[in-house]
Amino acid sequence: MLRALRHWLVARVTDGALSAAPHLSPRAADRLAGVIARLGPRLPVLARMVADNMRAAGVYSAAAHRAYFAQLAGHFAGALHALRCAAPTTAGGSPALAALAAQRVELDDSVQRLQAALSGGRGVILVGPHICNYLLNLARLNQTAPLTVYLRYSKDRRRQAAKERWYRASGVAWISEPAGAGGPLGRLGRMAAALHAGRVLFITPDLPQKRDDGVAVRFFGREIYLPAGPALLAERTGAPLFALTAAPAGPRQRLLVHGPIDEAESGRGISARRAAVRRRMQWFAAQFEHFVRTSPELWYLWGDKRWTRVFRGDTRYVGPLGVRHCSATSERTSARRAER
Repeated sequence: MLRALRHWLVARVTDGALSAAPHLSPRAADRLAGVIARLGPRLPVLARMVADNMRAAGVYSAAAHRAYFAQLAGHFAGALHALRCAAPTTAGGSPALAALAAQRVELDDSVQRLQAALSGGRGVILVGPHICNYLLNLARLNQTAPLTVYLRYSKDRRRQAAKERWYRASGVAWISEPAGAGGPLGRLGRMAAALHAGRVLFITPDLPQKRDDGVAVRFFGREIYLPAGPALLAERTGAPLFALTAAPAGPRQRLLVHGPIDEAESGRGISARRAAVRRRMQWFAAQFEHFVRTSPELWYLWGDKRWTRVFRGDTRYVGPLGVRHCSATSERTSARRAER
């Protein structure tokens, strides 16, 4: 009953945003964000869930809790701005959204690492957590490095329509298809094609998997399981792997690029490949954990139901301390999921 109610509310909010956003002024979008920032910490279920998850990670403070909802409000405003600026004929992104992104997001000098890697003529894999306000963040980053984003396909037509309007306005290319719609190679093939075209392929692998569906990594003293897709793609294409995080910069956000990971020779055989996949995903998990520890207010997924299961110790998502080697079955499952 509660799940059905939540889906109904999300659908109504999405419908309202899609319909109203084109008619909003920039000031009206920001005012709506201010309302969310004030009300968010008072929402009984969500506010408690966020606080509990922050405490489980050891990063809770009343200030961080309030700041998270302020960032969440900014994220909502960014989505409204993107929907407001999107148009069916938008080509190359909206100039108005590009100007707003440049005003609210700054790029650290480390972003030049992406440009240097692209100068070699091959693409780059960029992995990062879900950062609040990521729509404006990616629009800003796209101004200096050509981005293609992997989007998880939504069966809800409203949410999928919203995603496509966001990225059309941002000028960022995207890959998002139902399972089996991409031909023999599937989405993994399209991602490899973006890399061969010399683009930055951005993937957000901070979504916990069940024990048999992901790669085991250490994260906040727990054994958790993350998707293997980015690491498998790096292994197969030879593309360098970088990580994207952010930090507060007064009223703005600063984007930071880490890496590339120091790639050791993976050797031959299944066991060597599994070790290379684990090594890459553990490197991402370390960058991800540092981001959450230093800027907890910027991580978007504190209220995510799967992360709530992780922080509550659900044994389907959390293993014993000390990371065990993932099985060949687990890797094959992860590979199939990445290719869907």
